Amino acid sequence: MKIRNIIIGFLFLSLCSPAAAQKKKSTKKAPTPQPVVVEETPEQRLFKTMLPATAKVLFVDSVVVDKNDFLSNIPLSSEVGTISTYEDFFNRQISVPTSVFVNEFGDRCYYAEGDTANTTLYSIDRLGDKWGKPRQLSEFGNDYAQQNYPFLQSDGVTLFFAAKGEHSLGGYDIFMTVYDTEESRFYRPENFGLPFNSTANDYLIAIDEVNELGYLVSDRHQPSDKVCIYTFVPQFPRKSFEDENVSDHQLERYARLTSISDTWAFGDRQAALKRYKEMISRNATKNNKAAFSFVVNDQIVCHQLTDFISPEARVKYQKYASLANATETDKRTLDMQREKFAKASAREQRQMRETMVRLEHQIAEDHDRMQKLAKEIRYVENRVRQ
Repeated sequence: MKIRNIIIGFLFLSLCSPAAAQKKKSTKKAPTPQPVVVEETPEQRLFKTMLPATAKVLFVDSVVVDKNDFLSNIPLSSEVGTISTYEDFFNRQISVPTSVFVNEFGDRCYYAEGDTANTTLYSIDRLGDKWGKPRQLSEFGNDYAQQNYPFLQSDGVTLFFAAKGEHSLGGYDIFMTVYDTEESRFYRPENFGLPFNSTANDYLIAIDEVNELGYLVSDRHQPSDKVCIYTFVPQFPRKSFEDENVSDHQLERYARLTSISDTWAFGDRQAALKRYKEMISRNATKNNKAAFSFVVNDQIVCHQLTDFISPEARVKYQKYASLANATETDKRTLDMQREKFAKASAREQRQMRETMVRLEHQIAEDHDRMQKLAKEIRYVENRVRQ
């Protein structure tokens, strides 16, 4: 009996020991692991916000070029202005690559200047044969960092530029602003949206309203030393997919510009390619024409700027030539608007009528200015020749 009690006591102590308790505890089920929640970045949230307003745009073609030399590869028509590097325009070095845009009249330019810490936009007006004092576009504030690659539309008030910061989807984004003529300052810039912007760097937009073509420079889907120049057909007013039956997957393809061939159903691509080739041909013809004909009097006709003896006459003739080019541009634009007007709906005609009237007035005013300049040129040139 004594031995039996000892054995029972030993078993009791074994069951109550830490080892036995641990063994008993290990039989419980392990807790189910909770899924890891990945928080969205501000850029991802911004993309989702902008996705429903993705613009419906026909992207005609694209070409990949070296990133360090993309400005010279933009086939911008001289009828809407010129784009060059800061170093080429000002003939001085700068620590970061920036660009300069000069309008079609040659009397206003926008450019970026700064250092590796930050760059800012400036504007200058041409006064006679010299550029005036630069004005910093300080109204943009600090929300738009590394401002660069400005482009002013032919209306003279709509400015595009690239910048980084909290309003960007990632890297450089394209922003648009409009000049307030009453306050003499630009409004707060707005992100130009999808598909023009992406999580990569989107450097520049240039719009050739005369030829109804636009150019977007982006490094999306490209190696680090390359960029892609996309040619597209600009749409004003902007069109979206809001009233169309487009799946979320397809909408995101349009927004990310996954394939430009997806957009070829949005317009007449062949007509756009034809306009592009004709524009290239016209620009080549203009570049090959080194001379002009300006009648000073019955005996003298000037064919080059150096033919003018009077420096004042040379300056005035440059203004005259700029006006002549602008007038031809406006005439072509008006002709195209008239063709569209005949086929447009009543609502579209109401929107177009104001533009057409403005162009007609502008052409008439420029014609009067050209006649006045021609008289002034002849007067000052004949005076020095007497």
